[in-house]
Amino acid sequence: VLSVPSAMLAVVDASGSMDAETGTGSRMDLLADAARIGLGFLPDHARVGLWIFSIDKGGPGQDWRELEPIRRLDDLRFGRTQRYALRERADELPALTDGGTGLYDTALAAYREALRNYRPQYSNSVVLMTDGRNEDPGSISLEQLLQRLEELRDPDKPVRMVGIAISGDADIAALRRMAQVTGGEAY
Repeated sequence: VLSVPSAMLAVVDASGSMDAETGTGSRMDLLADAARIGLGFLPDHARVGLWIFSIDKGGPGQDWRELEPIRRLDDLRFGRTQRYALRERADELPALTDGGTGLYDTALAAYREALRNYRPQYSNSVVLMTDGRNEDPGSISLEQLLQRLEELRDPDKPVRMVGIAISGDADIAALRRMAQVTGGEAY
């Protein structure tokens, strides 16, 4: 599995609850530290993008915002590699938290984006990290999300959703159901 290149869209909860203190910093501080460390283990051919989400984070009616598109870590643009850009973005994460958790619309949009950026010969995934549950009253329901994920799932273009529950407050049951529909896992 480790020899298969990865194409991953990392989707990070940037709601206000990510400011909760953990004893050694906020939840977002810890996640940003883990992201910086994790980037050091990925090979240059790995493809990684980064989104953040909270209610209306991308403007009215859009709960997600792209910080970096999915690119190879050694891709050079604007005088910097994608790996360097992602490290810079990890440093910015703690200052980007506010609002409620817009989980379901974001999960669907991220899955669609990963399908659009699908690469054969790669392990394609959406890694969705949250400490909460969907709080967006204008969002699709969990059942609608699961139905749409099922409709989008393509055995010839497998994209797995991996859910990461950052705290006991996270809706691990919803993350597990999203992961199950896409052939992924939730932790």
